[in-house]
Parts: sequence; C-alpha cells; structure tokens
Amino acid sequence: MIKFENVTYIYNPNTVYEKKALDNINIKIDEGQIIGLIGKSGSGKSTLVQNLCTLLKPTSGKIFTDNKKIGFVFQYPEHQIFEMSVKNEIEFAIKNLDETEKHKRVLDALVAVGLTNNYLNKNPFELSGGEKRKVAIASILVMQPEILILDEPTVGLDFKTQQNILSYIKKLHETKKITIIIISHNMNIIAELTQKTIVMENGKIIFYGQTYKAFNIPDIKLPDTKKLINLLNAKGFQIPDSIIKFDETAKFIAKKLKEKQN
Repeated sequence: MIKFENVTYIYNPNTVYEKKALDNINIKIDEGQIIGLIGKSGSGKSTLVQNLCTLLKPTSGKIFTDNKKIGFVFQYPEHQIFEMSVKNEIEFAIKNLDETEKHKRVLDALVAVGLTNNYLNKNPFELSGGEKRKVAIASILVMQPEILILDEPTVGLDFKTQQNILSYIKKLHETKKITIIIISHNMNIIAELTQKTIVMENGKIIFYGQTYKAFNIPDIKLPDTKKLINLLNAKGFQIPDSIIKFDETAKFIAKKLKEKQN
C-alpha cells in the first residue's frame, strides 16, 4: 500500500520565504503498475516523491508504504557516480553482504539495464551518457527496491538512447512486477509507458486515473500520438480516446485504412 493521508509540506515555515509545496494530499497509489507523475514546474512533483522516499518529512499528515524498499533515481543520476569501476559503483549500497550474494545482485542489476559483466571493470566515467545512466539505475536496482522512482529518466539523452532506456524500463516492470513512478515533462514517455497518471497543480493532485484520460485535461501537453489522433478524428477516423500508445495507434490506423480500401 502506498497512501498519502492529509499530507502537507511547507518549505521555510514561519519565514518570508514560506511556500506550501504540498497542500493536503490524499491519495492511494496502485501498486505493481507504472505510474506517471506530471505537472508544470513548481507543481509539487519532486516534493511529493521526496516525502515518499523520506528525504523530506511531511509538515503534517502521514504516508504509509508498508515499509517497502524505495529506490529513487534522480534526474541526471550519472552526475552522482563516484567510484572508479562499474562493479564498485553498483555494489556500493550492498557492500555489507557476503561476496556471493553481492556478485549475484550486481550481475542481476546489470542484466536488468541491458549491460553485461564485461562492464564490471570499466571506468564509469569513460562510458557513454546512456551507459552511465544505466549504471546509475543499476546501482539502485541492486538494492532490490519494491518501489522505483525515476525522475526524468531520458532527459539529456539522444533519441536512440532514450528508446533504449525506455525498453529496459518496460522489461524491468514486466520481469520484476515492481511499482514504478516516472516523473516527466515528456508526454510521449508518459503515454507509452504508464497505465495511470497523477497530475499535480499548485501543490494539489487534480487528477489520478487512467493515463489516456489525463490528456483530456485542459492545458495538459499532448503526446505526438494524441496530436495525430485528433487530426485523424477530425477527418472522421473515430479513434477511441483509450488508444495513445504508438503501436496501438499504428495498428488502428492501418485497420481503418484497410477498411476504407475495401
């Protein structure tokens, strides 16, 4: 269970810089799914997950997680790399385990992000940007979190590397069945990966439900697929609102075009 009960968080209370970043949040987040977390800058997204991870403590209210292990991959996590080998970087958080268990966990984490044991002795500072990002994610996965939070997991990466990272997030979810929360301003990622989405505004949650419904909210940026669907629907295609993923969209359009030809 992941539950926020009357959670408020205030930065710099009782000063001229006081700011209410979370305003009486009440939500029960579905487990075992990939959840999107979106909203304009300053809407409270980062504060919400930092309270969930206990990096911040609510000013008032309670958060329930059933003592689940939570992993938080920060934006640009590769900037936090400090060890001189991939092996040492990944196993840093589990260095107190015995050698056999450490080795197994490190290899499992590498496999989860699409790297091989050939990377173990490499210097992470000499890897590509995408490889560094994978090593940083693996250093969190090695702790075997039951909830994984990813803050802008593809920001700053080229398109090919973005797709690579996203495919491993999908695979990770399929194999581990953990709860994944993705914070992103990239609506293509939210549309493609998530089942449900939280929308925040001015420290409040204004929507939590199926992702495709979030794109019906005024002022929410649309993914490219939704923009295309809106154009096609204006021409009479009648594509359902629930279709927003790229493959689903392509299949539906192909089906409609075939029907028109017949």
